Amino acid sequence: MMTPPPSRPNARRQPAAKAHTDRRTPQPSKPAHRPFAERRAAVEALLAEGLSDREIARRAGVSPSTVSAVRKGQEAAKFGP
Repeated sequence: MMTPPPSRPNARRQPAAKAHTDRRTPQPSKPAHRPFAERRAAVEALLAEGLSDREIARRAGVSPSTVSAVRKGQEAAKFGP
């Protein structure tokens, strides 16, 4: 029968090295998103061309929901409360 090695009560375990970096965490020097005002301006310019929401989203590099929000905001401002 084998005996286990003697324990070392004060020995600290070294943390394992990270195998990869977490790409979901944004870099501190780079903002995660462009400000909404920039995205809105790009979307408004493309809306003026009469493009579809999907095409505007693709060209402006935003989500279709952002295009929809900008469009709804324009309609609300146009017709008022």
